Amino acid sequence: MTAAAPLRITVLGSGSVGLAVAASYAHAGQRVTLLARGSTVPQLRSEGVRVTGVCGDHHILPQRLKVCVADRPDLEDVACDILIVATKAYQVREALTELMQNTPKSSTPPPSPKAVLLLQNGWGSADEARAVLPPGVPVFSSIMMIGIERRSPIHVNVNVQASPIRVGTLYESAPELMRDAVQRGQFGFLPITYEHPVEPAILNKFLFNTCLNAIGAITRMTYGELVINVHTRHLIKEVADETIRVVRAERQAEVAADGASYVEQTLTPFVLPKAAAHRSSMLQDVEAGRRTEIDYLNGAVVRMGQRHGIATPANDAVASLVRARETGSST
Repeated sequence: MTAAAPLRITVLGSGSVGLAVAASYAHAGQRVTLLARGSTVPQLRSEGVRVTGVCGDHHILPQRLKVCVADRPDLEDVACDILIVATKAYQVREALTELMQNTPKSSTPPPSPKAVLLLQNGWGSADEARAVLPPGVPVFSSIMMIGIERRSPIHVNVNVQASPIRVGTLYESAPELMRDAVQRGQFGFLPITYEHPVEPAILNKFLFNTCLNAIGAITRMTYGELVINVHTRHLIKEVADETIRVVRAERQAEVAADGASYVEQTLTPFVLPKAAAHRSSMLQDVEAGRRTEIDYLNGAVVRMGQRHGIATPANDAVASLVRARETGSST
């Protein structure tokens, strides 16, 4: 029996998540292109990607991973089987628009991926992707309970992976192509599964991130410190309670009974054995002087609360404090 041809997978974004996912799919034997920017491109082309941590120690050599400049993609890298978008949530719309505009115009109709997989935190990225992609391109979302830190331009370390990457769609049934891509990804070093329906898992991750990501960025505390400290624990309960009520109104979904029970029965038992030493990705962004995803997390809670007439003072305060840290000023 002839082995199936490798899937053509393009990863848009060369941050920590993009490097790890691209390397895992290359390790699984797929034909992977990484669309990167800036001074890291020459080093990635010459040295490849190294991923260490709880997933093992893996060095993907340059021969196994094609690296292109993001604003000068090859035709085949846009007309791929799966386009994996590994940018920050606030970059999704612009990055996809730019990719479509910079595609070589030598073919008619213009090339587009067969399916798109988003790896962002928060709520709203899928709608933004659908707004700029050609009609008919299916968009898939994911949940990543994984902590990754950048060690160098070509080296990332996976500190914790609490569960497999869970892939699914908020919109349509899954084409066999995405199921096939997930199945092939299981031969990589990052566990991945297909989940339908996926919205409950996405909403639970959204609640988790609104509770810990921003407050960790403000206080510089680890996840374990956040759930143990009496003051941050109280704030987390308030943030969770508001988020639960907003999600109930927006999506008619029940992610938890209330903030107190969520923190006591779900969040703390999960964090302490699995992720106590983890520092939030938003804290890493703030310390590096990068823009955060606050508008897709606690900021999204505030906007949805306004839409439904639900007060969200804790989320509003947390979002404002993160924005203050982003700008470094009171303006």
